[in-house]
Amino acid sequence: MKFVILTYLQNLSFAETTQSILKEKWDIDAEIVIGYTIGEKYTKYNVIAHGMKDYIIDVYDDDIFYLEDDVRFTHNPMSIDFTKDIVWCVYRRGKITNKNHIITGSQAIYFSKKSINRFKTYMTKNKFKQIDSYISDFIYRNPDLTFQQPKKIGYECEHNSLISKKEHWMKYTKPN
Repeated sequence: MKFVILTYLQNLSFAETTQSILKEKWDIDAEIVIGYTIGEKYTKYNVIAHGMKDYIIDVYDDDIFYLEDDVRFTHNPMSIDFTKDIVWCVYRRGKITNKNHIITGSQAIYFSKKSINRFKTYMTKNKFKQIDSYISDFIYRNPDLTFQQPKKIGYECEHNSLISKKEHWMKYTKPN
């Protein structure tokens, strides 16, 4: 299994801090992947999805623990249920079982190799959009994949976001 932090070049130092915290606190070696910058090729609405596909999904042939560069864990990430195909363990709010089937905040999500392979196919057939809505839709449309959304085991570290308005994410920056 690979822990992979997706970031962009101008935010590399923030990702390196996250990487250091993972190593020091949890003895986890995470790889940093530099994706796209907003406006370089893609909009703020699909830049993460394109970066995830091009630099993670299409590259790694293994189980992936996908991390955004602003994640901070309050519990050991190795404590999740790795028998599931997908475990969305750090997020802002929402549930797949809610009326709109959307979880917001994709700070930390485990994907089994099986779900990664299925996600590759999904990505070739479905237009990219905001990453949390995109992954939520993928999970909802693949009910045969085992999915778990446990109580959050982390939070979104305060940062300057180029994608979300401050008032939309700021209330999720406190440890749970």
